[in-house]
Amino acid sequence: MKLKRVRIAVEPLSRTHERWRKAFKGKVNSKGSVITVASWEVLGKVFSPPRLEILARIPALQPKSIAALARSLKRDFKNVHADVMFLADLGLIELKAEGGRKALIPIVRFSGIEVDLGAAA
Repeated sequence: MKLKRVRIAVEPLSRTHERWRKAFKGKVNSKGSVITVASWEVLGKVFSPPRLEILARIPALQPKSIAALARSLKRDFKNVHADVMFLADLGLIELKAEGGRKALIPIVRFSGIEVDLGAAA
């Protein structure tokens, strides 16, 4: 599977609504996936350094479970699990159940993240 890039746009809610209206009318202007956040503060919370580390390290580590990822990162399982689930809810990580105990294997769905600095203007 060829991984794509995801675009992060920092924009006011009114601009997000306008993009949705255009999308519903079939006038989609964007290529690929877009995640919209309302402010730079929100962007910093969503993509905190520990979450960015998770996204960066999963492809190299190829962990067989969230627990294995936590051990590799030398972080508490509970915190890594919460971050992985959050990133999965955003659609940045896929969780694949495998094995007898159905361990959740985290797989990054995108090869990179682009932050649209012009969206907030």
